[in-house]
Amino acid sequence: MPDGFFSGLFHVMKVLICFLFLLGSLSNTILSQTLVEPNQNFVWESFSFRFPEAVVVKEESTTQKKLTVYPAKRDGFFMVVRILPWSEPVTEKNLWTESVFQKPINPKQSEKKIFGKSFQVYEADQIRNQNALRNQVWVQMDTKPYLWIWLQWKSDRKDLNDFFESNLFLSL
Repeated sequence: MPDGFFSGLFHVMKVLICFLFLLGSLSNTILSQTLVEPNQNFVWESFSFRFPEAVVVKEESTTQKKLTVYPAKRDGFFMVVRILPWSEPVTEKNLWTESVFQKPINPKQSEKKIFGKSFQVYEADQIRNQNALRNQVWVQMDTKPYLWIWLQWKSDRKDLNDFFESNLFLSL
């Protein structure tokens, strides 16, 4: 075969690889990664959050909008916030607990109203990797955009218990 065939094939392969790389990066894009100081309001979409200590916030946009929060200096908690993409809310509420809680201890469900917005809150203790953890899933589906928040923190962190259970992270 002539050398022109292989150079043409090589060029086509380079273009295809570049296209696949570009397509992959567009489908899994991290828009930003930000350091947020304690008790500073952090606005994302139409929501505002506060955190008990310095955190790193990653904003991602794929098929759904997602925010991931974790402490900048020490282990202790993490938080995932998603804008739910559905036009109609899912009515089977057990899906929320099953998606997060594995072998939950003392699961509870309650409703909380914060700044006029209704949240369905699922919570349970859990043991993971020999750590006692508190988990809460907050689902807000009374107004669009629908919001899903998953909080997990170490049970022995009294400061985090007070902060998250007093709803101080939401400053809607």
